[in-house]
Amino acid sequence: MKTVLREIKLEGSFNFRDLGGYQTVDGRRVKQGLLYRSGNLSRLTESDMEIIKPLGIKKICDLRGDDEVERFPDPLIAEAVWHHTPILSDEMMLGQVGEHTSFADQLRKTKPGELLLNLNKKMVSYRNAFRKVLDVLLTEPQTPLLFHCMAGKDRTGAVAALILSVLGVPRNVILEDYLYTNETLEEANANFYAIGYNDLPNIDQKVLEALFEARAEYIHAYLDELEAGFESAEVYAVEVLGLSLEDIDTLKSHLLE
Repeated sequence: MKTVLREIKLEGSFNFRDLGGYQTVDGRRVKQGLLYRSGNLSRLTESDMEIIKPLGIKKICDLRGDDEVERFPDPLIAEAVWHHTPILSDEMMLGQVGEHTSFADQLRKTKPGELLLNLNKKMVSYRNAFRKVLDVLLTEPQTPLLFHCMAGKDRTGAVAALILSVLGVPRNVILEDYLYTNETLEEANANFYAIGYNDLPNIDQKVLEALFEARAEYIHAYLDELEAGFESAEVYAVEVLGLSLEDIDTLKSHLLE
């Protein structure tokens, strides 16, 4: 069955989407207007603000590292409370890339896609990072939440996959949501070009393509690693992230219909 993909078009951002409408395995649906994901927000325009304001977003989880936040800070969005919930360390992020950085050196030595495959597997071990996001979500879960990174792809994709999995959304739907990022590559590239974020010298073109694209094997690597160790996202949320069964019920009762 074709899933529901609700993109909100903006001038200064991209990959901004409402996760509402996705059906769960038990026949319920994720409520619209409660969960939003996006890429970089630092270039939002006044017109964008007028589009975002009626969404009523009250909480923002910024998944980026300290350096990215400092260089490309989020603007104030209406009454939303900003939470810094970094998923990865700064040295792994493009905000640190330069001619002599470890990340750039890794890209020069890696095969296309290899780095992100390993990265998505490793993210399963980032207990504190994901727990912080879920704590924000559980605080007034009836109020709209936006979470984002720079591209709205890997860190944002992992958070979306975790939340949707806990809610009971099947993997094929999560995959389709993840791959929709490729529909916004042109806007993402324009955004990164404008802020000088995609200046990666002397890197093989195929490696760069693999870095910026959303590929099915990336999100499968994350979910396979999670399920291999913990059977399901719900078990992982309880045994690793420390959520209670009551917390899980709270998320489902507020986010599903």
